[in-house]
Amino acid sequence: MNGQDQRLKVFIVDDSPLMCRAMKQILDEDPEIEVVGRALNGQEAIKRLGETKCDVCTLDVHMPGMNGLSVLKRIMVRNPIPTVMVSAFTADGSRVTFEALRYGAVDFFQKPSRNEGENIQEQGELLRAKIKRAARVKVQAARYLRLKVVEETRSSQDEEPSGVAIIAASTGGYASILSLLPAMPPPKIPVVVSLGTPSKFLKAFVDYIRPFLSFPVHLLEDGQLLLPGAAYFVSNEDASSMDTKDGRTVLRISKRVIPVQDELHGGLDSHGPDKESGLDLLMFSASEHFGPKTLAVFLSGDRLDGLTGAQEVERNGGMVLVQRPETCLCPDQINFVTEKVQATKLSIPELAKQIGAWS
Repeated sequence: MNGQDQRLKVFIVDDSPLMCRAMKQILDEDPEIEVVGRALNGQEAIKRLGETKCDVCTLDVHMPGMNGLSVLKRIMVRNPIPTVMVSAFTADGSRVTFEALRYGAVDFFQKPSRNEGENIQEQGELLRAKIKRAARVKVQAARYLRLKVVEETRSSQDEEPSGVAIIAASTGGYASILSLLPAMPPPKIPVVVSLGTPSKFLKAFVDYIRPFLSFPVHLLEDGQLLLPGAAYFVSNEDASSMDTKDGRTVLRISKRVIPVQDELHGGLDSHGPDKESGLDLLMFSASEHFGPKTLAVFLSGDRLDGLTGAQEVERNGGMVLVQRPETCLCPDQINFVTEKVQATKLSIPELAKQIGAWS
């Protein structure tokens, strides 16, 4: 991006003029980004977005009158634009944010704040990184996801798992997970989901998705027993592995030391084949523990990691599956992995069936 015409054009929607100015100031620090407009309410946003050419929209979750979710629904029908939801991420805010991901939003960002020692500079870098990642998303792959509350089937407390499925997702991955897991029958093996998002947001997402699953789902804790028929969520920023305790398989988790720049600019540049991520370490451990009974699944994402882990799964006789790239909001990670690994490309319903039958 060399000239002004090549800058990413961003439209800001927030009912607070102060927050609009703060967001603009943060984005203006990057010469590759240009703020082309703002709106202070939903009605104004719909009108101005129809008149303004932009690459990405940031959308406040809570606004008086027409809230962010209502605005998003209209955007995705009339003029689909990669949209990053902005929320204070309270308990209520997190639920509306995840609802927005069902309607086609590609990512979310916690409102800049100096509360609790938050680093404004790092928040700004993260927002700019998310804007650039959102601009790469194939918004035409977004669709509304219909979910229904189901009754949970309890997992066995006595059986030692015969295998495991590791699912990887990052940018655009929330929508893929919200499509995949509710479509799955109770799996015969444990399913571990490595999500490219900070740990502090995972509990809210687990609480949100739990009512739509027919099997138990947990936020991974250190020393947790790995049970067939259950799902476990872990952040890619954590180092997780499998261990044996008293003859049973348990999950171990510890914090990884990640350079700030690698994490904030996380998409296409943070990891490569010579850098082992939390996902790679998890797949190595799973492959060592379960050998050919290890299933690695890649969903929508833009992180360049997981390749060495997938190669290890393949080397030990396991299987690598990927979501069909044309159905992903962001297929970068899938394309990266499939260049080096013999992976089977499947639709979400096909993946649900395959994972559910794996044993």
